Amino acid sequence: MVKRIVLRFAAALLIIAGALTLVVCAWMAFTQHARAQRETQSAEQLAAGKGRWIAVVDADLYVQEWGRPGDPTVLLTHGTGAWSGTWFGLPAALAEGGWRVVAVDLPPFGLTRTRGADTAVDYSRAAQARRLLMLIEQLGAPVTLVGHSFGAGPALEAALLGGAQLRQLVLVDPALGLGPNGEPPSCDEAAEGGLLSHRPMRTALVSSTATWPGLTALMLRQFVHRKEVVTEQLVPAYQMPFQRTAFSARLGDWAASFARASCETALSHEPERLTQWAARGLPIDLIWGEADTITPLAQGRALQRWMPGTPLTTLRDVGHIPHIENPPAFATALLDVVRRAR
Repeated sequence: MVKRIVLRFAAALLIIAGALTLVVCAWMAFTQHARAQRETQSAEQLAAGKGRWIAVVDADLYVQEWGRPGDPTVLLTHGTGAWSGTWFGLPAALAEGGWRVVAVDLPPFGLTRTRGADTAVDYSRAAQARRLLMLIEQLGAPVTLVGHSFGAGPALEAALLGGAQLRQLVLVDPALGLGPNGEPPSCDEAAEGGLLSHRPMRTALVSSTATWPGLTALMLRQFVHRKEVVTEQLVPAYQMPFQRTAFSARLGDWAASFARASCETALSHEPERLTQWAARGLPIDLIWGEADTITPLAQGRALQRWMPGTPLTTLRDVGHIPHIENPPAFATALLDVVRRAR
């Protein structure tokens, strides 16, 4: 009797598992077809005459600009899933405050074009930092570099690699791979394998999740404390690059690289190096949402210990994306911070 019950239970589990497998396969097949129908436009078509491309060693970085050319320059580097078109009203607020604002798309995000085979693109923090340094050199003036979330890693690495043209570094809710309480990054060798190691599979995974338009709002809400800010008017800006040819494949390549980020050789992974560098005098500031659950505020406290004397500005009732959760408060905080160095 007991054996018969166990067998029936096992059979039911197999049927359920088979049904779920069929559902998942059908969903991935559907989203793969939709991706092929959607990702048909070039970067130039999507730019529609806005912005420009600046050539660096292995890419043409897409930038958008605001303000007067003679004003001091603020360079904005975005977070994961964002691009130069998702700063919304912040660049205009900074320009009104007397700043020339440049927002850049780091590959594979937005409309930046990389050269050579897609599979050969280096998405490491150090490679992104070198691209930023070459861009800063071509901007031709001392720059206040502002890095948000993922973009803070390349920004910090650029400063460490020798940002002689930097006036100031501002890190906003930086995603540096620290532990929940600010523990230094530790290499996770297990991240080398898995589904992300196979390009067709990771492309399919990305196109059924991260670049599936129906999930954009849901995923974006996981990064913010104030869920109501993710509106129907805001979401399309994040979805615009989804139309770009091979965008899901490139994003999957980046995701595979980002999963191995803790094992990269990067100066910004070393607390002792940060302490030595911070003592040299480049103004450094931190801005953090107090309710950030993606990169908790404890990580900001840890960075203050590693970089003694670094000011930390916190924003109440704000999570990981301050510029959409409370635009006026964040613009005011950022303007206050950059004016001090100016």
